[in-house]
Amino acid sequence: MFEAESLFFIVTVFAALGVGAFVKGVAGVGLPLVSVPVLASVLGVDHAVAIMVVPSISANLWLLWIHRAAAASRELGGLALSGVLGIVAGSWLLAHLPRETMFLVLAAWLGLYLAFRGFKPGAGLSDRAGLALAPGVGLVSGTLQGSTGFSFPIFGPYLQSRRLGPAGFAFNSAILLLIFTSTQIVSLTGLGLLTWGRVGEGLFALIPMALFMPLGMRAARSMGGKSFDRVVSGLLAATALVLAYRGFSAL
Repeated sequence: MFEAESLFFIVTVFAALGVGAFVKGVAGVGLPLVSVPVLASVLGVDHAVAIMVVPSISANLWLLWIHRAAAASRELGGLALSGVLGIVAGSWLLAHLPRETMFLVLAAWLGLYLAFRGFKPGAGLSDRAGLALAPGVGLVSGTLQGSTGFSFPIFGPYLQSRRLGPAGFAFNSAILLLIFTSTQIVSLTGLGLLTWGRVGEGLFALIPMALFMPLGMRAARSMGGKSFDRVVSGLLAATALVLAYRGFSAL
C-alpha cells in the first residue's frame, strides 16, 4: 500500500503531466509550461526539466506524424534552419547577459503583443511578410531557447499571426520544439542531469501523455478558429506570467 505522502506525490505528478499533455494535444505547445512548475515544486527544477525530455520528444514526434499534411508550410525551412543557428548564439548570450533581464524583456514583449491582439484581434501576417520574417523568428527563438529555455514567446506570436490553423500551428511548433529539445539532451547529459534513472521516470511520464494528449487533439478538431486563437493567447499570457515571476524573483 502507498503511504499518504507517496500517493499524493504520484497523483500530483500524474495530474500535472495529464493536464500538460491535454494542452499539448490542443495547441501543440504547453507540455513543459504546464507540467514543469508543478513537478519542480516536488522534485526540484533540474530534476523536473530532465524528466520532461522523453515525453517532450515523444509528444512532438507524435504531433509531426498526426499533422504531417501541414508539412507544406512554406515558412518551415526558414524557421527550422535558423533555429539551429540561434541555439549556438544563445549559448553565447547565456554566458554574457543576465537571464532575469531577458525574462522581464520577454514578459514585457508578450504583454505588448497581447494588448495589440486585444485591440486588433483579426490582425495577421501576409504570406509575403511571413516568409520574409521566418528566418529571423527562427533565429531569435533558437537564441532565446539556448539562453533562457523559452522560445514560445517569439515563435508563438509569429505562428498565431500567420493564421495557419490548429494543424499548421501544431506542426511548425513541434518541429522547432523537437530541434530545441534534442539540443537540450546534449547539455543536460554534459551537466550530469540526464541520468538513466530520470530517463526511466520520463518513460513513466508517457502514460498520462498517452491518455490525455489524444483528448486534447480531439478537442482541437472541434474548435473553430476563434476558440483556438483564444487558447494560444491564454498560453502566451501564462508564459508571460511565468517569465515575469522568474525575472522578479531573481532580482
